Amino acid sequence: MRGLSSSLEAAQKGLAVNALYKIVLTKGATTYTYDRTRILPSSHDEETYSHRATIVLHNRDGALDDIDLKGFKGVLSYGAITTDGEEYSATAPMWAIDQQFDSDPNKLTCSLELRGALDLMADDQACQSYIPEDDDTKTVKDLVNGVLAATLDCFGHCAPFDVVWDTGYDSLADTYKPKGGFRVYVGGNRLAALRRLLDYTSNIARWEADGKVHILKPVTTGETYDYEYSLDKADHKFFSKAYRNTLVIPNRIYVISYEDDDPSYLGVASTDDYSSLPDELKKIGYIQAKLESNNQADSIAEALIAKAEMWSKRGAAEVPLNVGAEVFDYVKVTDSRQGDQRTGNLGYVHRRFGQDKWTMTFGFGNWLEVLRYRELLNKLETYTDQGNYFPRLEVGALYSYLDDIRDGPDLYIRQNYLHLDATGVYVSENTLYAVRVPGEAEHNLWKQDSAPTAEEAGDFWLDTNYTPNKVKIWDGDSWEEATAEELEEFGRATILRRLKSVALTADGLVVLDQVQEGTYGLVKATAISAGKILLSETVKDGKWYEQSGVVLDATYGISIYGGQGVNAFRTFADADTYAAGTPVLVYIGTDGKLCINGESTLRFYDDTDYIGCIGVGDSGEIVFTSQNSNDMVFESEKDIIFYPTLNGYVKPASDNNTRLGSTAKQFYGGYFKSRLKIPEGTDLYD
Repeated sequence: MRGLSSSLEAAQKGLAVNALYKIVLTKGATTYTYDRTRILPSSHDEETYSHRATIVLHNRDGALDDIDLKGFKGVLSYGAITTDGEEYSATAPMWAIDQQFDSDPNKLTCSLELRGALDLMADDQACQSYIPEDDDTKTVKDLVNGVLAATLDCFGHCAPFDVVWDTGYDSLADTYKPKGGFRVYVGGNRLAALRRLLDYTSNIARWEADGKVHILKPVTTGETYDYEYSLDKADHKFFSKAYRNTLVIPNRIYVISYEDDDPSYLGVASTDDYSSLPDELKKIGYIQAKLESNNQADSIAEALIAKAEMWSKRGAAEVPLNVGAEVFDYVKVTDSRQGDQRTGNLGYVHRRFGQDKWTMTFGFGNWLEVLRYRELLNKLETYTDQGNYFPRLEVGALYSYLDDIRDGPDLYIRQNYLHLDATGVYVSENTLYAVRVPGEAEHNLWKQDSAPTAEEAGDFWLDTNYTPNKVKIWDGDSWEEATAEELEEFGRATILRRLKSVALTADGLVVLDQVQEGTYGLVKATAISAGKILLSETVKDGKWYEQSGVVLDATYGISIYGGQGVNAFRTFADADTYAAGTPVLVYIGTDGKLCINGESTLRFYDDTDYIGCIGVGDSGEIVFTSQNSNDMVFESEKDIIFYPTLNGYVKPASDNNTRLGSTAKQFYGGYFKSRLKIPEGTDLYD
C-alpha cells in the first residue's frame, strides 16, 4: 500500500469524507488537469497484471471539443480535504488510448479509456525468437530485467520500463536459470513472457505510482497488515463483505526435468491439508523445467503452491474508497456483526468515483480469473476435438521432413526442411538451401550476415544485418534488394535444404562426392585392419611428431634422444612397474646414452637359441657371459685394448682355474714390460 500522511488516513476513515479526485494528462509540454468539478461517475480497476480506467468528463461547455487527448499520459489521484488542507495520493500512470464524445438531449460528455504499462506490454510482440542453449547462464532476474528494460533482443524494439526489485523478493530469481525451458518465438507476447518467468518464483510484478515495475514477494501470513478494515469507529469502515472457503487446485505440484535431460531431478510441494483430502480431491499438477538439483526443483514447486494458495482465497468487500490501496496488499477485515475476520492479498481493486460515488470493491486472490480460463480449456478439451490438441502444442521445436522430393545433380540430394514456429517457416543461418520459384529455374539461398559468393544470377541472400531480414538477389554483378514484385514471387517459392549425397548401408555410412576439410584437416586413404592403421604409400614430407625426445620424421624415420630432464626411452618388467615408474630396466638417458639398470642383462640369441649376455655381477662388475659352451670372441682388425685403472688387473673370475690360450688356439707371442711372474712351485713347460 502507498504511504499516506496521518491526516489523510484519518480523513478517509471518517464517517463523512470530503473526497477529492483529479486526473493530470500530459504529452510533451502540454498538460491538462481535470478535477471533481468536471469528472462525472468514472471507474478505475487495478488487477494483478492490469490497470484500466474509464474517465467521463462533462463537456456541456464544449471545452473539450477541439482537444485530442489520445496518447496523453494520465495520472489519477485520490484524496480528501483534511485538517492540513487538500491532500492527494497519486496512482500508477496510464495512457489514453481512446477518446469518445457522446451527445444526447441529456448530456454532452467526453470519455477517456486509459491503460497501464502492463496492459500495453500485452500488445508488445517479439521481433525475433529467443531460444537459449541448455548451457545458458541467464537467471530469472537477468531475463526479467531484459524483458522489462527491453534489453533482451527479441523485445529490443519495445519501450523500456524501469525495474525495482523490492527488499525481500524471492531470491530464487537470483539463482534459477531457465535455460532452454524459457523460449520466446517471433510474435510472442511480452507480458506473457514476464509472467512465465515470475512463475518460476514466488515473485509478482506490480506497476506503481513512481512509474516503475516493482518485483516483490507478497506477504501472505502473519499479523502485520498493509491495512485493516472493520466496523469500529476509529477504523476504515466496510459496507459489506463475503467470503468462501475454497479448495486449492492443484493441491500438490511436481516439478520435473525434461525427458531428455540427464541427470534428471524432481521436486514436490503440497498444501498443508493435502494428506487429509479424500483421493477424489487430490489434484496434482506437473511442471517441466530445466533443473540443476532436487532442492531447486523443491523450491520452484513450493513457489507455485504458494501462488496457488494466494490466488485461491475467495472473498470480497465493498468499502469507502481507500486512496492508498494497491493490488497484492495484505489486508485484514474484521466483522463484528458476524464475529469473524478474514485476511488475504488483494487480487483486484475496483474504484467507483465521481459526483456522489466514492466506493471501492476488492477481492482476495485472483481465483475467478484462474477459474474462468481453466474451465474454458477444460471444456474445449472435453467437448471438442480441437481441445485434444492443446497438450500437444507444447513443444520445444517442431521440424517437418517431406518425402518424395526429387533428387538433384550428382553432388546433392534435396530434403525439404521446415522449422515451424509462430512465424511459419524458419530458415537456419549459414546453411545452404535451394529456392524453387514457380515457373523459374532453381537458385541457391543463403541466410547470413556477410555477402555470399553467388554461383549464378537469380541466387537469393537473406541479409541478417537487418530486422526484419532483407531479401537480396544476385544480378550477376552485385547483390540488389528485391523489389515488391520479386518479394511476392519469393513468398510463393519452395525452400529446400541441400544435403550431401550419402548412403547408409550394412557397411556403414558412405559419404560420396567431395569431402570438405574440417577443423582437424583431411587424412589420406587409410586401411584399418586388426587394430592397426596403415598409412598410404604417399609420404608426407617433413617432421610428423617431436615430443619428449621421440621424433617421427618422414626422411629420417624414428629418432630417440634424451633431454629436458626426460628419459626418452624406458622399459619395464610389467604394467604394475610401469604404473609405479620403477624399476626401469633399460632406458636412454638425458645424455643420449643407452643404460641397463640393476641386474638387467643385454642378451644375445642365434635365432631362438640364447648364446650369451652382458650383465652386472654380484659385486657390481660388468660380466660378459657365453652360454652352452660357446666361446666368447673379441674380434677386431686392430688392437683389443683393456684399460684397468688405479693399478687394476686383468684377471680371471676364479683363482687357479682359467687358462690363457689353448693347445688349439695359441697366442703367437707376448710382450711384458717387466718380468713374467710364475708362482713358486709351478711348472714351466716347453
